[in-house]
Amino acid sequence: MILSVQSDLSKFKKVSPSTFMKLNIWERTHIEEWIRQIPELLGEQLLVVSVEFDRFVNSSDRLDILAIDRNGNLVVVELKRDAYAGYADLQALRYAAMVSSMTIDQLIPYYEAYRNKYSTAEEEVSINPRTEIEEFVSKDDFEELSNRPRIILCSENFSQEITTTVLWLNQFNVNISCVRITPYDMGEFYVVVPDRIIPLKEAQQYLIDIQRKEEIQELGKSKSKRTMPIIIENKLLNAGDLIYLKRALPKYLEFKEGDPLYLARITGKNGQSNAVKWELNNEEYSISALTYEIFKDNHPDKRFLGGVNGNLHWVNEDGVCLYELAQNFQLNPKD
Repeated sequence: MILSVQSDLSKFKKVSPSTFMKLNIWERTHIEEWIRQIPELLGEQLLVVSVEFDRFVNSSDRLDILAIDRNGNLVVVELKRDAYAGYADLQALRYAAMVSSMTIDQLIPYYEAYRNKYSTAEEEVSINPRTEIEEFVSKDDFEELSNRPRIILCSENFSQEITTTVLWLNQFNVNISCVRITPYDMGEFYVVVPDRIIPLKEAQQYLIDIQRKEEIQELGKSKSKRTMPIIIENKLLNAGDLIYLKRALPKYLEFKEGDPLYLARITGKNGQSNAVKWELNNEEYSISALTYEIFKDNHPDKRFLGGVNGNLHWVNEDGVCLYELAQNFQLNPKD
């Protein structure tokens, strides 16, 4: 149930949930497109790399949405319009198994084809697909896709058979979750409310702890340097230096000189969440998390399309974006 209240608070009414079938909302035409453009409907930042993926050997099946999460895992998203579409769990497990051996090199052509099909002129940035994936993933030691894809089942509702199966699979460290999306008919428009019902918050923390343990066990792998560590460790920028949110901004944002919204300072720290301090509130962020927050909070609809690589949008006082600053140094390192 949703309580709809007029802006002057004079009237309110209860809005009961409807169904996608009743509202003539379809799985592929509507729900898939909403999630493709706004993957945060699923409760997290995801980089969508393909839709209607059908490049399986000896199979004509189509995977609804293929994405990557911040930890470098492939994410299989299986969509169903209602709770009566059986075997969604088995279907998603089959897809996850078939993409589990996929490498970045194998994924890049599909992602490049996806970008060419869906990118708009204002979203195009001169960066190759591999770098975009590497910059999106937040792990410093990320080199290759995990061989344990995650699964997200998304539907208007779930049968007891599916929820029981998902809970059981979670006990064996199969990372599979259920996101319920409920439509409401508000008259002039529809409202779609997402709710992650499995795993619950407490169970999700358990899964995070398990994943951290596995990451610690793999610390022996060689680490690839990414943009911010290169900048900090080689003093291309120093603690306290100002950077500016100027480059390749969405059409609803325009840089204003001196506006703290577009200003941040390098902290000199190398952690995942404290690389820069925002002038607007003096709080510390990762460069991409700050950029995502600014883009989303200033969007007319308070949303933003998918993940973002902040190093492409922030520039130094000479107007060079942080990504190019780091890349130029690697190509021509100082003596």
